[in-house]
Amino acid sequence: MMRSVLARLGAVASACAALAACSSNADDCGASCATTWPAPASAAPGPGAVRDQAQLTAGLLAATDLPGDFTAVPPRGQGEDTPVPADAPTDPVDCGRLLTPIAQQWPGSAASASVQFAGPSFATIDIDAASYPDSALAAAFDSLQSRPRRCTAYTGDDAGVRIDYRTAPLDQPPVGDAGSAFTLTATSEGLTLTSATSLVQAGNTLVQVVVTAPEEVDPGVLADLTAAQVRKMRG
Repeated sequence: MMRSVLARLGAVASACAALAACSSNADDCGASCATTWPAPASAAPGPGAVRDQAQLTAGLLAATDLPGDFTAVPPRGQGEDTPVPADAPTDPVDCGRLLTPIAQQWPGSAASASVQFAGPSFATIDIDAASYPDSALAAAFDSLQSRPRRCTAYTGDDAGVRIDYRTAPLDQPPVGDAGSAFTLTATSEGLTLTSATSLVQAGNTLVQVVVTAPEEVDPGVLADLTAAQVRKMRG
């Protein structure tokens, strides 16, 4: 998913050149500039109900569940006009795994599923889920929470173009059995792309919801999507 963010940043740059509609100030991150992280949340004990891929896929939001004019798109890397590099290096290297699907960030899931949507003004929504047995659930949740805290400021290189990244905590209302949220801001050549991300536990399933746009994302949008996703996942 991080590589798709890099690709979209290039697309946004082209769009901004034509429309002059994007922020050119890397410091215009508003409330997302907060740097005091709350205490990490703890995963709740899972009920042991591990979902298979069909159940996870059926439990993810569909285009009809989303606000506005969003449509489902093929998984990242399939059907894209511009190929995404197989490896977009970051420094530190581990930070490049931010926003990648949960099952890629932490192995050992019993099943995983994902869906992506494209909307107006170059906005995108990426949702993925992975179901873990009790023995791996807490470790997966802890690892996913810790990465944005370690990667508060790092750099990337996309075909010779420097990208500056920073993460910041994002306050979100409680939902699911446990959760946390953060923003990831990517800035390159005066253009900024923001991803607001929530990680939420629903039983033995961990879900990641990412809303990306070439401006600051309204935290209320992420909160509403995350709550809707938890409701649907729980059935």
